[in-house]
Amino acid sequence: MKTIRFNFSHPVKGRASLLPLTCNNVKCQQLQVASTADNLLEVPVSNCTAGRWKLILDWEYEGRNFSHQEEFEIKGKAKKAKVN
Repeated sequence: MKTIRFNFSHPVKGRASLLPLTCNNVKCQQLQVASTADNLLEVPVSNCTAGRWKLILDWEYEGRNFSHQEEFEIKGKAKKAKVN
């Protein structure tokens, strides 16, 4: 399974939104996420199609709201050029 990993200094429980940045009729994905006992958070991206995506991670810790955003790319299979 492909994931994006984060190491936090505190427990994290929140929501991850995966938004496609390319116009290929792919819907955004909303996931509930929680870190492991050692504060490692893995956001699964195996269901993302090839192209550019934006991850928005929102969580609350000690009564404060936090957000992190980053863009990433899922590589697709290389297309073969047509030969005439």
